[in-house]
Amino acid sequence: MYQTEIKMLEKEYWYGGIVHLGRTMPYGEESEAEIDLISGRDACDQYSPLFFSSKGRYLHSNQPFSIAFDKGTIRIKGIEEVALSQGHGTLKGAMAAAAGKYYCLEGKIPKELFFRVPQYNTWIELMYDQNEKDILNYAETLVKEGMPPGILMIDEGWAPDYGDFDFCRRKFEDPKGMIEKLHSMGFKVMLWITPHISPDSGCFREIREKDILVKDSSGRIAIREWWNGYSCVLDLSNERACAWFREKLEGVMEKYGVDGFKFDSGGAYLYRREDQTAIEQEPCGHTRSFDRLCGQFGYNELRSVWDCGGRPIVCRLQDKVPSWEHEEGIASLIPNMLLQGLLGYYYGCPDMIGGGNYAYFGEKGEEFDEELYLRWLEASVLCPMMQFSISPKRVLSEQGFETAWKVTQLHQEYAGKIIELAKQASVTGEPIMRYMEYEFPGEGLETVTDQFMLGSDLLVAPVLKKGAVSRKVRLPAGRWKYGKQVFAGPAVVTAEAPLGTLPVFQKL
Repeated sequence: MYQTEIKMLEKEYWYGGIVHLGRTMPYGEESEAEIDLISGRDACDQYSPLFFSSKGRYLHSNQPFSIAFDKGTIRIKGIEEVALSQGHGTLKGAMAAAAGKYYCLEGKIPKELFFRVPQYNTWIELMYDQNEKDILNYAETLVKEGMPPGILMIDEGWAPDYGDFDFCRRKFEDPKGMIEKLHSMGFKVMLWITPHISPDSGCFREIREKDILVKDSSGRIAIREWWNGYSCVLDLSNERACAWFREKLEGVMEKYGVDGFKFDSGGAYLYRREDQTAIEQEPCGHTRSFDRLCGQFGYNELRSVWDCGGRPIVCRLQDKVPSWEHEEGIASLIPNMLLQGLLGYYYGCPDMIGGGNYAYFGEKGEEFDEELYLRWLEASVLCPMMQFSISPKRVLSEQGFETAWKVTQLHQEYAGKIIELAKQASVTGEPIMRYMEYEFPGEGLETVTDQFMLGSDLLVAPVLKKGAVSRKVRLPAGRWKYGKQVFAGPAVVTAEAPLGTLPVFQKL
């Protein structure tokens, strides 16, 4: 086991590792935090063996490691050497050096439709009751109310079992006809899928002798617990398993006209170091095997991702809680999206608008909070991608829906800029969404993570507090235009932002 200690520099701050922990960063000289990339226990979405410093340093390893920030000392334990690279000047310089060396920068981005208009997902609207009638009604209502058609994701519940690649005929009488209708409305259609196989299913009986499932240390087919119970897991380090999975997915596309897949699960917690698999590797390596296969499909969305910086995959944040105060609520969106970009997961989506944690919609008795939903929309609208689930027209007041429609149009207004930034990211490695410190080093902005730069010239500062109709904004040096006002920075200014208004400052 490799071990080392590093002293932090004066006024140095560190970012990296696990996107899900972006809300806790950066870590400075007074911070106390431990991050374990080896187990991946906190890696609910994307993570990488990389950390970046505001002083132009970065840490990298080819294998996962654990790291502790302890009041000015960084303690590292790794499977192999964790290299410290220095002399890159700033956070931007450190990222540029690492991206050029470790990210996959081949000039490729996901399908432009992901960026151009909102995405739609049936999860919160229908939860486990995915069915043909209600999916068509959902899509028809969106179009009728003027929402632009885009990518529509049919979430969990369309198939009878995990590993069954056909529609449940009890709920879908004519799935091909349904998809044809969705296409005629202007939608592309994606289906929710995982690498799981239900252990008491026809699919399991079909493949149990093919030797393409993960086995435990005793050589028995492993059955692993995940949020939906207990299932077997495909061994995607095995090319025969990959070929079988691809064949099944391509078969669904050919038979029904499906355009792609929302790939869920696949996290490191499903695997053990002692598992018997085709390739002996760390648990996170199996996650990467899953990611590489998923990325072969043009219309893809992933959540669990390991060390795939720069690749043209769509990465969403872990399901969020519809809350003002919860640590996984609205306040986590911007810091986590910023860390996504820094780690090379440029093409990100900040989960479903209003939150994607279904347990908080109905089951826990919370009342729907229209203000929270609209502020969530504002916080999401200038992210690289945005995604609706719960139907805005169904849950919002008439005035609320008008506000939502006005805010949504901002994304289409800036879509061209976002797509251009995505194309640049695929070549240069520069994020679409950027930390203030990334663009304006040395101005004391290291800990400002509730506002962001869209490219180098737009400062976006969403309102994230309940009842607030304005917010404080940290302006860097220079001249900044907000509405008809021009401000001189550096300064802290108050931006008036009644509900339905997103503060966006243009650098002049």
